Amino acid sequence: MRGRRVRAVAAATVLAAAAGCGGGGPERVPVEGKLTACGTPLAGASVQFLPDEGTKGEGGLGSSDPGGAFRLTGSRDGADGVPPGKYRVRVSRLVNKDGTVLPADAKQAEYPSARESIPAPYSAPNSPLVVSVPEAGGPLAVDLPVKVTGGKR
Repeated sequence: MRGRRVRAVAAATVLAAAAGCGGGGPERVPVEGKLTACGTPLAGASVQFLPDEGTKGEGGLGSSDPGGAFRLTGSRDGADGVPPGKYRVRVSRLVNKDGTVLPADAKQAEYPSARESIPAPYSAPNSPLVVSVPEAGGPLAVDLPVKVTGGKR
């Protein structure tokens, strides 16, 4: 009887361990890049990569520095990178009435007088801007083909 119980506990332990090993989601690759608008670096913007066309994973978030450079982390867990694949790129940058750029993590509800400086549809989840993250990850150039207004610091 005791041997049967030991085997049952051992089997349950092996199954639990095996179930826990595969839960990490798809393999991620590091992604950094430069965000521009008509070739000019775009500072202070939130950059969101939304999985498209069967790409697995949660997508990624980043914010652009004064030179337009950004680095992506997981949308939910904050881990570095995203899985390789196709992504829709949503860009958001809120500005005050005087044109000063709000922090990239600012929410519209927190600043009711602020406005979105990125023209639609590029600031929407169904943005037409699509990029491919290669298997090796790496630097990406993301250029919005529109003029962006506002931007005083």
